[in-house]
Amino acid sequence: MKKLGIKLTLASALLAGAAVTNTALADDAPSWGTLSAYVAVTNDYRFRGISQDAQEFTPQGSINWSGPDGFYAGTWLSKVNWTGTNNPSFEADFYAGKHTDLDGTDLNIEAYYYSYPDANFPGTKASYYETIGQLSHVFGPLTLTLTGANSPEWSLSGGTGWYVEGTAAYALNDWLSISGNLGHQWVAAAPSDYTHYDIGATATWKSWTLDLRYNGTDISKAQCAAFWMSTPHACEGGVVATLTYNIANILN
Repeated sequence: MKKLGIKLTLASALLAGAAVTNTALADDAPSWGTLSAYVAVTNDYRFRGISQDAQEFTPQGSINWSGPDGFYAGTWLSKVNWTGTNNPSFEADFYAGKHTDLDGTDLNIEAYYYSYPDANFPGTKASYYETIGQLSHVFGPLTLTLTGANSPEWSLSGGTGWYVEGTAAYALNDWLSISGNLGHQWVAAAPSDYTHYDIGATATWKSWTLDLRYNGTDISKAQCAAFWMSTPHACEGGVVATLTYNIANILN
């Protein structure tokens, strides 16, 4: 279970600047839009605070199309390790959406499909859909983002899922920013809802991005193993480092 976003751990900082980035790309884009990509490696793939890969080094990658009038679509890939014989070994996500400028505030509406092609759970599915909405506004060096998401049927027959998150990112200069996220997840079949948080810094140099971030949740070990993730320490706090190489305008 991925993204957010941007939906990787790195997305905390990148999503906060989505409105500015998409506007800049649109100004220079050909009529059909632009194609960009990135490859990344992280020491722990976290989705909403919970480790998806048993704290292992994990390769990730994405291809994204940004079209005219704020439309976009793409795919995101990552290794996962939920442990167990029926669990998936990788995640392949697909998304599409549209950015709309509301008098200086960016509105982003997105359809997102979390896919686990090699998962084999008898009588249920690991893959699921979410509808995601975001409002983002830039106040000089500070960007604030509010995110809400809904899934009609959460992964593994979890029932209806709701999610809300607030993000703050502050640009210290043209290559370094600090950011934090605070989110809350509800799933109908879960023994409890939970809160997660992270805080960290993102540095950029040419096409490279390095994100260092502390992640935590308020999920107990028993609650984590009962529903959220059976791998040891999956819901405990930890430091996540993600190194990303960005490829802009692939066809240019």
